[in-house]
Amino acid sequence: MEKKENVILGLIYIVVGVLMIIMKGGVINAAITVVGVAVIISAIFDFANRMTNTGIVKAVIGVCVLVFGWLLVNIAFYILAACIIIMGLFQIVNINRYGPVNLTGGQKFLTYIRPVLTVIAGACLLFNQAGTINWIFVVTGVLLIVEGFLELINQNGE
Repeated sequence: MEKKENVILGLIYIVVGVLMIIMKGGVINAAITVVGVAVIISAIFDFANRMTNTGIVKAVIGVCVLVFGWLLVNIAFYILAACIIIMGLFQIVNINRYGPVNLTGGQKFLTYIRPVLTVIAGACLLFNQAGTINWIFVVTGVLLIVEGFLELINQNGE
């Protein structure tokens, strides 16, 4: 049974990877919609079970998720971008403050490359949110497809 489950898991990886490549940032929109609808359906069940107060709260939350979901996601991405930039800047400051003094040019490059790339990634997310998110979803989709194929190849080899 484990072999069959791993084949199914590999196929799920491939399907999700393809969806992420095709839909890109639309995956977030679909997820927000699914969560909002699921909460509203849960509210309907609460009303059916005569739990009116819980149903009202869930219905309001579900509608808010459907209406304001993207706004909350955008705010979260701006906060994430700011945190990434600050983290990269703190790393650069710490390297300057506590790092080795006698480094060659190549060693300095290797020491500073990660924090500089962190600041650049944060700036990309801050100033080009849609493009950065799309790029992340495409890369993640490709990695999921590769993982799915590796899972399928691994199962055929056993």
